[in-house]
Amino acid sequence: VQVEGVLSGTLAYVLGQVAGGKQKLSDAVKQAKELGYTEPDPRDDLGGMDVARKAVILGRLSGLKGVELDQMEIESLVPEPLRDCSVDEFMEKLGDFDETMAARVAKVEAKEGCRLHYAAKVDVKAGKVTVGLLACEADHPFNNAGPDNLVAITTNFYTRPLVVQGAGAGGDVTATGVLADIL
Repeated sequence: VQVEGVLSGTLAYVLGQVAGGKQKLSDAVKQAKELGYTEPDPRDDLGGMDVARKAVILGRLSGLKGVELDQMEIESLVPEPLRDCSVDEFMEKLGDFDETMAARVAKVEAKEGCRLHYAAKVDVKAGKVTVGLLACEADHPFNNAGPDNLVAITTNFYTRPLVVQGAGAGGDVTATGVLADIL
């Protein structure tokens, strides 16, 4: 049993923008911020903790015991030198790291149809939950998600993943979730 999830509409949007070299990472983050897709401090999205918290839930629902944030591999997309500066300085200096991300994207995309996604992966057999960049083959469901959140569940019965997909970023989506929680 395996559960994989693109669980951040913000990160799905950003990685969709850098795919194929369409945009630099810093420009994609700036655009996502302007569109209201990111938190006021985009590092809150790029750090992966929101995805990690959701991955804990998926891991526990999958039957794993002892799934805790401090025991997971969580890859942050925030460059180490920019983790403790102001938001303005982060936005200003993120461009210094554009080439590093572009190289990672190009390496994955060198194989036809492959794409890079930020995802949670629950491997029930291995008893492991990871969060970070995931290279996906051309036929992977994530490659058709766009900016949506998507969960792909593979089991003995669903060898072709069962997919659940829906909107994942923006004020309207958040407001709807908050309203549903209240009601």
